[in-house]
Amino acid sequence: MPANIVNQVRSHYRAWDRGKGTTSERFIQMMADDGTFRSIGAGAQPMLFTRDHSTKDKVRAYFDGLARDWEMIFYNVHMFLVQGATIAVICECAWRQKHTGKVVHTPKLDIIRLKRGKIADFFEFFDNHQAYAACSPEGVCTVPQKPKPLFKSGASRTATGMTAAAKANVKALRKLYDQWDKTKGGSAEAIMEILAPNVLWGSLTEGADPVAFSRRRKSRVEVGEYFRGLEQVFRMEGYKVKEYIAGGPYILVLSDVSFTNKATGKTFHSPKADLWRFNRGKATEFYEYFDTAAVMASVA
Repeated sequence: MPANIVNQVRSHYRAWDRGKGTTSERFIQMMADDGTFRSIGAGAQPMLFTRDHSTKDKVRAYFDGLARDWEMIFYNVHMFLVQGATIAVICECAWRQKHTGKVVHTPKLDIIRLKRGKIADFFEFFDNHQAYAACSPEGVCTVPQKPKPLFKSGASRTATGMTAAAKANVKALRKLYDQWDKTKGGSAEAIMEILAPNVLWGSLTEGADPVAFSRRRKSRVEVGEYFRGLEQVFRMEGYKVKEYIAGGPYILVLSDVSFTNKATGKTFHSPKADLWRFNRGKATEFYEYFDTAAVMASVA
């Protein structure tokens, strides 16, 4: 991908943060006329503006709804992962819900597909369960009014390039994910074997009740607790990988997944993104993004 396109996207995100959500027209002008804009929110009742938008002009409805209901606190980008015509933006954001005054602070992943220098498709992951709760006077939110950023503002990096090591890591992950799906979650030990002893392991639900097993882990031993908790609470129905996006030491795995809660019998379906970082053939970091509202609804 031409460096000027990546720089243009980087410039938009920098302006989006500094302007506190007032620079949406810059983003809209980057959209192709027939571009699509999609969100993990999927137009759910608390955030109707997150429904799919199918043309450049209709994308304004998303930003109009966002500006009506939410006030940005900060929007920090950690990394731009670039492969081919795709840019995955790993970031975090904090917003105050204007009608309830409640604050949301969530890791975020934006996946941008470009065609002829314009955005042809956009999809965003964020903690939609947390966001929906902030929209309701009865919703439980524990984020302080002044949340502490995870990343420094303006300190983003770019990861690009399919090295020999990256190819080997993708090959290893292909085998593991195929086995993970075929065994319906029965091959956790094979995944554990590629983890570094001090691996950092995170999840968008961050250990929230009643999925406490998803709390942040800091070692391979602790990740074993994650998999045991997952197996106790959920039964896998399917885990279909759609794409691997690699750049430098990072690999983003995009999938469609389905799990059933063993206690309630409720099944959820969700797009999912797993971000891996490797060093010398071992995974040193992992973070997973998915429909947190769907997960929480399945355990209620």
